[in-house]
Amino acid sequence: MPALVLITAPAGAHPRLRAETLSRLKKNGYALERRLETAAWADLFEEALTPSLFSSQRIFEVDDGKSLGPLPEKFVKNVEKGDAESVFLIFSEKTLQKELGAAYKMAELVPYESAPYWPSQRAGWLQKLAREKGWSLDPGAASLLAEWIEDEEELRSELEKLGQAAPKGRITAALVNSLSIDEGGKGMLNLLDAVAKADVPETLRSLALLREEGELIPILAAVHKRVRGACLIGLLGDEAASAIHLTAFQTKTAKAMARLYGPQLLALVLGELIRLSWSERNGDGEGWEGLEKLLLAAMSRTSGR
Repeated sequence: MPALVLITAPAGAHPRLRAETLSRLKKNGYALERRLETAAWADLFEEALTPSLFSSQRIFEVDDGKSLGPLPEKFVKNVEKGDAESVFLIFSEKTLQKELGAAYKMAELVPYESAPYWPSQRAGWLQKLAREKGWSLDPGAASLLAEWIEDEEELRSELEKLGQAAPKGRITAALVNSLSIDEGGKGMLNLLDAVAKADVPETLRSLALLREEGELIPILAAVHKRVRGACLIGLLGDEAASAIHLTAFQTKTAKAMARLYGPQLLALVLGELIRLSWSERNGDGEGWEGLEKLLLAAMSRTSGR
């Protein structure tokens, strides 16, 4: 009699959850018998109910759980809960509750925790993950990771890499800069910091480096994100930081930028960035020259000049 083990999560999380689940099942004496991209219930049950000469505890994996369709009523009585002679390990991006019917209550649901959307919450989530692994993730390091890496599984992978490399298990911002951010990423962060400080020479240097090997649209998006945070704080005050869930590092930078540029100028820059990005996506943009002209014009009008 088979047991059902369900992994319901975004496709990007399937490889990690698969590895963790198979490792746990194998420790309990199970062996992977067959991995199928698609399958039919009748074929699965026929094979699972046929004795094997090689292993008494077998795993039958189905990568596309939706391909199975509704579970026929005649098979529901064959589903076991908990330890069983065989396991159907089934993957899906959406719940299979409707397809499984009464058997859904018998299934083991592999836990999946998605990363929070907002940067401040994501930084806290990363710190929690680090603590669960026995590591310490500094707030500045968490903010850098949350701002720089959007993909959840890539974040988990980077955290694992950093934790293994961290001296005494402490992950610092310096370690993140050293191991997790490539030269293009460092160039982008340098540009964002230079724009925030209205540092013209560093802005020009960073733009020149990024122009050689980077794409313009992601740069426009990153500058827009930084300017938007500063603009909202300049217009609405500290409440804006919590409303858009900025990290402590992002809030500090945004406040300084708001004081330097002023909310009215930042609002104008924000509008121009949207126009540049729209034009670029439609094939009639001004290219890197357009971004450079905009940033230099804005810096020339800051309170420090």
